Amino acid sequence: MTIRKKMQPFKTYVLLPVIILISTILSSCSVSQPVITPDETIPPPSSPPPLPAEPAFPSGPVYTPGASAYIPSGVQAELFQYVLELINNDRRSAGVEPVTLNYNAAAQKHARDMFDNYFLAHWGTDGLKPYMRYTRQGGLGYEQENSAYAGWFNREDNPERYENIDPHEIIQRLEHSMMYDDAKSNWGHRDAIINKLHKKVNIGLVYDDKRLALVQQFEGDYVEYILPPTLLDNTLSLSGKIFLGRINNITICYDELPEPLEASQLVYGNYHQYTLGERVAYVIPPAPAGQFYRNLPPEAIQADIWSTNESGQFHIQADISYALNTGKGVYTIVIVADVDEESANLTNYSIFIE
Repeated sequence: MTIRKKMQPFKTYVLLPVIILISTILSSCSVSQPVITPDETIPPPSSPPPLPAEPAFPSGPVYTPGASAYIPSGVQAELFQYVLELINNDRRSAGVEPVTLNYNAAAQKHARDMFDNYFLAHWGTDGLKPYMRYTRQGGLGYEQENSAYAGWFNREDNPERYENIDPHEIIQRLEHSMMYDDAKSNWGHRDAIINKLHKKVNIGLVYDDKRLALVQQFEGDYVEYILPPTLLDNTLSLSGKIFLGRINNITICYDELPEPLEASQLVYGNYHQYTLGERVAYVIPPAPAGQFYRNLPPEAIQADIWSTNESGQFHIQADISYALNTGKGVYTIVIVADVDEESANLTNYSIFIE
């Protein structure tokens, strides 16, 4: 998309909001739990089975990742607050709660990458997608990213052909475009801005007098880990507490290992949208005693341990060898929860297997 404003002769202004299909992020890697059929029972033993023990939940301090924050200062800090103000104005207009400013460094790293390399895309020159960057910088929840770029775009151009920019004005125009002129992006930017499940936003902002790169990386904050998703000998383990809905399944998505990309590939290739990769498996609770799943597909893995309770505590462990047979790559662990009769992703946690 290109938006032009009145300028002096031979000078141009380019506004390129990115295409993002937010809905594909949710639908590409979430599933409904298979139905347990009560009429298909295992023949009862001669004596009643023992009562199951009360679920055991690991105890310990809440897991916090190593520091990877980007804290702005000076004028940049003021501009971060301005971006936050615009976002929350739009959220209030839509009748949803405001988000708070968070400082996961992935947003700033991507803004710097786009600025330094003159491109606009969700993928980076390192080949990472947004959720991969987010995890590597300590992100534990889920994320959805808006990216935008304005001003001098082609490094081969003479920068003097471009007007000097006012960062406040450019940021305001970008936000307005994402909210009210986003039909060509299927309103994905707007949906991310006013998503009621978003709690925080990480901002990336790099600019000079000719151009500006902006990233808004929204995230949820609904999981408190004691043990984040961890792989040991093909066994996936995770435990903690969720604060939204009830866990339906743990979906496992797969991407090939990222490879470096040239800026020209990112400008002209299909890198302006992203999903969480290919769903290769999902972990479900074992069937209750005396019952079994009917026609369970091979990618449905019954957990060895599935302990959950009404307060949100969970402890889940499963052998995911079937998923890992896909090979080296990035396995993204998605906690899928039932929230008001709908599915919601609570995590986009990537594990790299090289």
